[in-house]
Parts: sequence; structure tokens; C-alpha cells
Amino acid sequence: MRDYSPARVARLLACIAPVLVFSGAPGQAAESCTNWSTEMMEDEGGPVLTTSACAPERSDVFLLLTCTSGTVWMRYDLASGEDGSAELDGTVSVRFATEQGSQILPMVFEEMDARHAGDIPVDAPLLDLLRSGRSLEIGDVEGRYPARTFSLQGSRKAIDALLAACEAN
Repeated sequence: MRDYSPARVARLLACIAPVLVFSGAPGQAAESCTNWSTEMMEDEGGPVLTTSACAPERSDVFLLLTCTSGTVWMRYDLASGEDGSAELDGTVSVRFATEQGSQILPMVFEEMDARHAGDIPVDAPLLDLLRSGRSLEIGDVEGRYPARTFSLQGSRKAIDALLAACEAN
């Protein structure tokens, strides 16, 4: 049985309100690629709260973050469509680098959406890295795929909103 007490509803609204204010219009990130956003996006299991950013030089390349049960799931089009290698299966070591340092995350290609996916705990140093600095470069360690640069403008608010909603569930 779900707890619908006034206190629980107030906590959920406190988590959702910043997301609704911050998310802006759907597709906003694809148009500008200068600010991270958090909004409900359709997934094969239904709508899911997603934090996203796109690469300014290639606005159809997204980094997507979702969160469930204390785990952040990251999805990224490492191959960037036609730019990628034909050998997409297997695990790839992906480097996330900012002015403050870098972290490596093993990511696996998933045919479902042609993106690479990896997961980290909500307290992982990689999330701190994504919430700091001005820009983020994502590329595989072996250099088989093109590296992409993302703005980190608004990343702290967007990621914090995602994590707050994740903790509320």
C-alpha cells in the first residue's frame, strides 16, 4: 500500500517542482545544446525522469541519465551514428573529462537504442565531475569513436533534481 500522507506528498512535490521549472520545453536541449535539462521522457517501460545534454557540434548526440534504486544509468551515443565503427558490440572504456579531472566508465553497446550504457551509484565521483567545470569531453579510451564536447551549464541543477527524485522513490 502506498503512503499518500500529506508529508509524503509534500516531499514528492518538493522534488518534482524544481524539475518542472528547470525542464523547459521538450526538445529545448536539441535546439541550443547550451544547458542541461531534466524532464520526463518516454522509455520502453513508460515515462521516466531523464537528465540530458547534447553536444553543441552535433545536436543529435545525447548523454542521458536516469536513476532508480540508488543507481544512475548513463546512455550515450558513443558511435554518433555514421561516425562510429562497425564493431559496436562489447564493452568500451569511456572517459569523461572536465577541467577538474577525468573518470572512466565501462559502457556496453545496446542494440535497443544503439547507445552505449553504463551504471554508477548515486554517490559516484563521476557525478561530482559532471556537476563541476565548464565543459565535458566524452570519448573512448582507445580512440575508435569521435570525442564530443558538452557544456556543463546547468548540469548541477539537472543532476541534483534527478537524484532528489530518485531518493524520493
